[in-house]
Amino acid sequence: MTFTTETHSKPRAPDSAETEQAARAAELLQAYLAGHSDAVASLQLHTADQPSDSQVIDLPAPAVSLLREILAELANGSVVTVAAPHSELTTQQAADLLNVSRPYLVGLLENRAIPFRRVGNRRRVRLTDVLAYRRREELERQRILDELTAEAEHLGLEY
Repeated sequence: MTFTTETHSKPRAPDSAETEQAARAAELLQAYLAGHSDAVASLQLHTADQPSDSQVIDLPAPAVSLLREILAELANGSVVTVAAPHSELTTQQAADLLNVSRPYLVGLLENRAIPFRRVGNRRRVRLTDVLAYRRREELERQRILDELTAEAEHLGLEY
């Protein structure tokens, strides 16, 4: 069985009421899960439309974990987008994810720093490849920072 979800072309940040609601929900969910280790395996949601017509929705463990992360991000006022790992991104979406300009991203693609494919005259980038590039860059930045810190300590510099 295949499921699809509605996609929004432009994600939006939660408003203050949604942020507060997400914070309360995240806190309650976290407290519940802390006291019920077996609940992480699955959780049930009950609809509250009409008590006599209540529906139960069983959530599997990965969905419970993801829900906790989503609520925490919303509580922080973050924009949240859920995408399958095999998703393909436009160059603008990939640039936004990396927090770089689209022309800079195109340069990375042309220099083969990130794999891509062409669809007509457009470039498409797999989400997994963009995330792998971002992780490599984070690791490289951390390595350089560690080297600079070690050098500063070796020279006796205070910072």
